Amino acid sequence: MKKSLSKRLFIITLGLMSGLMLLIYFTQSFLFQKFYFYRKTSFLVKEISKFQTLYSYQNNNDYTLYQALGKFENDNNSKIAIFSLNGELMYLPSKFENEEDINILTGFCTELINNKSLILDVINSSKIKVTNFYNQNNSTQKIGIIAPMSLKSHNDSIIISVSSIQPIEEASKVIDEFYIYLFLGLTIIAIILSSIYSNLISKPLITLNSVANKMSNMNFNVSCDINSEDEIGNLARTLNFLSKNLQSALLDLQQKNQKLEEDIEKERKLENMRKDFIADVSHELKTPIGIIKGYAEGIKDGIVTGDDALNYLETIIGESQKMGTLVTNMLELSKLESGTVKPAPEAFNINRLINKILKKHSLNIEENNLTINFSFSNDYSYVYADTFQMEQVLTNLITNAIKYTPDGNSINISINEEDDKFKISIQNMGINIPEEEIDKLFDKFYRIDKSRQRCENSTGLGLSIVKNILQLHNSEFSFRNIPNGVEFYFYLNKIISQDEYD
Repeated sequence: MKKSLSKRLFIITLGLMSGLMLLIYFTQSFLFQKFYFYRKTSFLVKEISKFQTLYSYQNNNDYTLYQALGKFENDNNSKIAIFSLNGELMYLPSKFENEEDINILTGFCTELINNKSLILDVINSSKIKVTNFYNQNNSTQKIGIIAPMSLKSHNDSIIISVSSIQPIEEASKVIDEFYIYLFLGLTIIAIILSSIYSNLISKPLITLNSVANKMSNMNFNVSCDINSEDEIGNLARTLNFLSKNLQSALLDLQQKNQKLEEDIEKERKLENMRKDFIADVSHELKTPIGIIKGYAEGIKDGIVTGDDALNYLETIIGESQKMGTLVTNMLELSKLESGTVKPAPEAFNINRLINKILKKHSLNIEENNLTINFSFSNDYSYVYADTFQMEQVLTNLITNAIKYTPDGNSINISINEEDDKFKISIQNMGINIPEEEIDKLFDKFYRIDKSRQRCENSTGLGLSIVKNILQLHNSEFSFRNIPNGVEFYFYLNKIISQDEYD
């Protein structure tokens, strides 16, 4: 089972604090008295030794000795007296002590004075002795310090200092009881501190873990809102930096993958276009080549003579011209698609250009019994475009209209002003095109006639050339069906007068 980090931190912290308090409690309960007894005894021995050194052979001034004994009692919370070797009291802390105090002190020291072996050992060894005994009068445990003292001669008396252990035991009991309440209070404080401590560490870690999990799921838009100036804050900033870099790298990789996919798709389309182009060119060239070959062989073999031979030669020349036109158109389209051809715009009157093209193809118009309706809103419709390329566009559109308009119908050409542009429209009436075929008309070599039946002077590249030229001019254009006809229109930038561009 998964354990929460905050719970573990809480339990560990609470356990450590509780353990520390218990250790302090048991240490005080079992070792405090012994330690206090040791420290008290060591301190009294040290003070007695100092007293020996300072006041030995100082019997000429009893007042000073009395004062020193009183100071010793006050400083060490211990009764002190100087006795002769036979147990007689010689000096007390003050010579004005009352009888009751003398009896009490004598009672405290009686048991030590009566211990003759202890007294003899102290005198003979000249060492300070420590003993622990019970006073028979009040059944209290005492610490007794016995040391030799030289007043008039060497070791002619003894110093006895007695300190009660009862205050130590009472204080220890009070402290034990106090520790119970202190332990309860500290336990509550420990719980609060442990909770704060665990949350202080675990909550940022939970946030970091959540962010890291989201990053592992490729979500790099997340960030850690931890601003502390410590290791966790530094880790959060590092994780944010990593997330930002991974997001940037992922976006860059996605863009490159998309670009690669687009390039692959473009390459695939180009390959398909290349294959289609080769197939279309082969198909378009196969027929005229076959005709030329057949007619040339007929002339060579002498099958025809006279006027028939002349007709054969004219057919050969006609097919050669078609092949030349096809090659020229393919080269022109290739230049347009490769981007090597750039428009050279200039101001010109498009009305005049259209009239020029109509006049050039007037014979074809008459042969097909067609009516041309050319209307314009301005006698001088000046546009800004490449004159040569616009002539190609209009020639292809008008010749297409002438080819595919049924006999006896009309072709409507109009130029209308719309804001800052001219809309040039060419309509050939009497025929409609299936809607699903319209967008395909701009493809190279595409014909609605699926049998690819050859049309005189048609290469199947005219509308592809028109599309590329208009795209170079950033012109909006469209091919659509209208009632009883089809319309091709496009827009060119309008200028007010030619002087603006001179």
